[in-house]
Amino acid sequence: MVNNSRTNPSSDTISYLELLQEILNKKNNLLGFAGVGLVLGLLIVFTTPKEYQSSSFILLEPEGNVNSFGQMGTLAGLAGINISQLPTSQMALTSDIFPDVIHSRDFLIEISKEEFEFESKSGQIQTLGDYYFKQRPGNIVKKTINYIISIPGIVSGWFAKSDPLPSILAKSDEDQSDYLKLTSQELIAIGELKKRILLEQKGKLVHLNVEMPEPLIAAKVNTMVLERLIDYVTAYKVGRQQRNVEFIEQRVKETEQKFNEAQMRLASFRDSNQGLISQSARTREEQLQFEFN
Repeated sequence: MVNNSRTNPSSDTISYLELLQEILNKKNNLLGFAGVGLVLGLLIVFTTPKEYQSSSFILLEPEGNVNSFGQMGTLAGLAGINISQLPTSQMALTSDIFPDVIHSRDFLIEISKEEFEFESKSGQIQTLGDYYFKQRPGNIVKKTINYIISIPGIVSGWFAKSDPLPSILAKSDEDQSDYLKLTSQELIAIGELKKRILLEQKGKLVHLNVEMPEPLIAAKVNTMVLERLIDYVTAYKVGRQQRNVEFIEQRVKETEQKFNEAQMRLASFRDSNQGLISQSARTREEQLQFEFN
C-alpha cells in the first residue's frame, strides 16, 4: 500500500503571511534596536581618537662563535678548558622573548616618563604617562562603560579608612627599595603603552609597530623603543661574555698555580736525591715529572 503526501500550497501561504504579520507587529521594536545600533556606531566612529603608526624592522644576526674569544681561547686551551663546552648558549637572549622585554614594567615605566611636545595641545610638553592618565583615549561609549564599572570602587573609596601600618611593617616596607612600586597612574600608562607597542617576528625580521596620538611622537617612541631594546640585548651579551672571560681567567690562574707547585716539588726532589740511583727514587721522579708536564 503506497501513501501519497501532497503539500498544501494554501498552508504555506498562511504561514508566510503570519510571519510577515508578526514582523510588521514588531517593526517598531526592530526599528528601535536598529536606531540604537546606528547611533552607537556613529558615536564610536566619530569619537574614536586618531592613532598614527610608525613601523621599523630589525634584522636578526646569528650568534657569535667561539672564535670571538681570540687569545683568551688559547689561554683556555692551555688551562684544559674546551671553549665549545662553555655555557654560552644556555639562557641565551633569543628574539622570542623580545615582546616580553618591551612589555615588562621596568621597560614601559621608563618610556612613560619621557616628555614629548603635543601639537594637538598647542605645543604643551607632557610625559606619556600623564597624557594617558588624563586623556584616557577611547570613544565615548568605552569611556561611559568604564566609568559605570568604576562607580562601585569610587563609592567604596569614600567610606574606606586607611589603617596605619604597624611600626615593624612600616620599617620593613621602607627597606624594600629594590622592589618596583607602581601608582595607579603608572599602571594605567603601562596598560595603554602595552596595547600600542607591538613586536612580531617574521623569519629573520622583527617588526616593531608603535601607535601614538601624533605621527611625530609615534616615530620618536618607535626609535626610542628600538634603541633601548638594542641596548638591553647588547648589555646582556657583553655581561655574558664578561662572565665567561672571568671564568677562564680564574681557571688559568688555578692551572698556573698548580704548574708552579709541581715544578717546585720536582726541583726539590731532584735536589734532595742527587746521586741516588734507587728504583723508588726514579719512580718518584717520574711521577713528579708527569705532574709537571
